[in-house]
Amino acid sequence: MMDAMIPARVASLKVSGIRKLFEAAPPDAINLGLGEPDVQPPQEMIDAYKAALDKGYNKYGPSAGVKELREAIARSLKRFRKDVAFENIIVTAGATEGMMIACETIVGGGDEVLVPNPGFIVYGPDVALAGGKPVEYSLKHENGFLPDIEEMKSLVTPKTKAIIVNSPSNPTGTVFPKDVVKAIADIATDAGLYILSDEVYHNFVYEGEHCSFARFHDDTVIVDSFSKTFAVTGWRIGYVATSKEIIQQLAKVQYYTLACPSTATQYAVLEGLRMENHYRKQLLETFRGRRDVAMRKLAEIPTFSTPPVSGAFYVFPRYSQKVDSEDFALRILAKGVICAPGSAFGSRGEGHLRFSYANSKENIEKGLDIVKEVAASI
Repeated sequence: MMDAMIPARVASLKVSGIRKLFEAAPPDAINLGLGEPDVQPPQEMIDAYKAALDKGYNKYGPSAGVKELREAIARSLKRFRKDVAFENIIVTAGATEGMMIACETIVGGGDEVLVPNPGFIVYGPDVALAGGKPVEYSLKHENGFLPDIEEMKSLVTPKTKAIIVNSPSNPTGTVFPKDVVKAIADIATDAGLYILSDEVYHNFVYEGEHCSFARFHDDTVIVDSFSKTFAVTGWRIGYVATSKEIIQQLAKVQYYTLACPSTATQYAVLEGLRMENHYRKQLLETFRGRRDVAMRKLAEIPTFSTPPVSGAFYVFPRYSQKVDSEDFALRILAKGVICAPGSAFGSRGEGHLRFSYANSKENIEKGLDIVKEVAASI
């Protein structure tokens, strides 16, 4: 009886199709499903974490994060925008919490927010939980999963409050070129909209360079995480960067959501930012090699079509078999390989599978050989 009292905005939430496959997998399965780097963070960060605990950084900290880390994040972001200061930063419990509090701060009841389809699974629910309405814009396989600017313009109404963007993209691996970033920024400027920009994978760009939306649009809210940059997904730490006025409001929402980010973890990340350039370059070369292996192996599957991948660590091939993506993913799982059904990322993800190459080259080759066998059997 009590279930009937759950609000519709909560009851309508779906269980993640990614998590469903991952939790059903046997312990010895090859994981090409979760977006989790298999490498370890720099030892210096681990040592700094231990040292922070020994120094007594085990208590509450500021809701917006410790000043030293906010200053370090601001220095790192100056490569995208010169006027960033620590007052423009709030430290969060990863990008997931960052996107949620950004939506809760900016989106009001009845507001519309443009969200990508296919896109990462949290965007629509975050908008809905904030009382808004997610309005989907298309990322099409035949267009290399780049947004159609004219379609995006046509979706803007007087109720539109913001556009959520993600480049490099999860699940597609697409990197938006500068002209696309500028065109979307122009839409937002002309209509007086916020841009909520998920830039979690900005350190994973293999060709060209990352172009932040903050370069062209003042009312951009950058959401980022250290989970991928430093291979610390379990530490749950990231940040949001935007105007000082919005940061002040975000800090209030964060207090009632989280109180404050983990204190000791912040000092570990601070140490990581001191050595970021070296570690980032090393990680990028590792994942570029893995990307190349994944693309080569997928090209051997005649029923798969995979657009070029320039960033993040995902491939999102379309397949021609007449089965739905969850069924296909379950058949692959039965043979010992975890992947994500395209339907987990929206209606336009159906007919696709997402593979993460955050695994060794050997496991990528072995796993995709198994996928080839499963594909041939259907």
